[in-house]
Amino acid sequence: MWRSRTTLTALFCAAVCSAAQAAPLVISYLPTWQSEQDMKQASEVLHKLDIGVLSFLEIQPDGTAFIAPSAAPAVAYWHQAFIDARKLNPALRCQWAIAGWEGSRNLAKVAQSEVSRTRLAITATAIMKAYQCSGLDLDWEHPVTGGNYADDASPADKENYVLLLQALRAELTRQGKHDQQKYVLTAALPVTNGGWSLSGYDIPRTVKELDWVNMMLYDFYGAWASRAGLLAPLYGLPEDPDGKVLSIDLGVKYMLAKGARKDQLVFGVPFYFRAQGNVEPGPNGDGLNQPSKGPGLKQYKEPGAGQYYLVKQDLLGKPGWKSFRNKETGGSPYLYNADTREFVSYDDAQSLKTKVEYIKANGLAGVMIWELTQDDAQHTLLNALTQSLK
Repeated sequence: MWRSRTTLTALFCAAVCSAAQAAPLVISYLPTWQSEQDMKQASEVLHKLDIGVLSFLEIQPDGTAFIAPSAAPAVAYWHQAFIDARKLNPALRCQWAIAGWEGSRNLAKVAQSEVSRTRLAITATAIMKAYQCSGLDLDWEHPVTGGNYADDASPADKENYVLLLQALRAELTRQGKHDQQKYVLTAALPVTNGGWSLSGYDIPRTVKELDWVNMMLYDFYGAWASRAGLLAPLYGLPEDPDGKVLSIDLGVKYMLAKGARKDQLVFGVPFYFRAQGNVEPGPNGDGLNQPSKGPGLKQYKEPGAGQYYLVKQDLLGKPGWKSFRNKETGGSPYLYNADTREFVSYDDAQSLKTKVEYIKANGLAGVMIWELTQDDAQHTLLNALTQSLK
């Protein structure tokens, strides 16, 4: 077997007890918008996870959580996939994630009121129970800085975020007492070494409300950036002016300094690429840290981004594309095409193994994947993680 399995009670301990007492968790978000083919491919290895996080519950203006009608077929698919996967891994659990990048509409306004916060907590917990899941994950993107809904953001979000977590925790505790079961509360945070991305979060108070934090340790660079950079570097690039902020290692240390426990931090990894355009080769001929403007690889569904399997399928070894690996940042792989002036950053099996070594050396709680459907047909990235975690 890929790793030892225990009873449901022992697996629950893996979620909330010291990381020294249990193997690191393997968690993945499970999207409701990807193709049926991609979901089917991911469901083949769903049993290898400890927790799958169904994504996302959306929110009405009055705070009512709901499953969007467009997501209903995918939710039904994942529900059956969990039933099937539990035949191989009875300890497999699910959570429901709330909001996300697109789904954070209304969240800032809902968080302003105790009535609407409570309504969100009650209705989200009801959906969680209806799908036999064991917790909720708050993915508000983002308090104060606004994310995709900047017009709704305000400085009050920082306090309201904590109040919303407290409302969710209170309802999960109430329901758990009724059901004689522990329901977990987690959150996805955009972790860097402080800076703008975390400015809307009161980290010391936030971590007190959570069983663990799913650290989004990626999207350091992309089509929005003015320089070509690495998607998820373990260590900051020394010559990068932002390298002291855009560093996974320094981000983890920042969270610890703010009161998080090591066994409360789950290390997020990307199963996708980011592509930047209009990048000159620079002195090393690789485009890294050179001026950039806009997305590269505009031919894909989301210009400037796509699944890992597309890197293997369309880019690696293809004419014009050269492969590089940066040792200073922990072995981050990247590609550059001097003819099209496109720069592509991603993680591969080798860089993920290095990150697993970091997780184990630092006693972190486990690994979180964004997201399972983006792996290739051979499940190269997931296998690299699970085999390294043994």
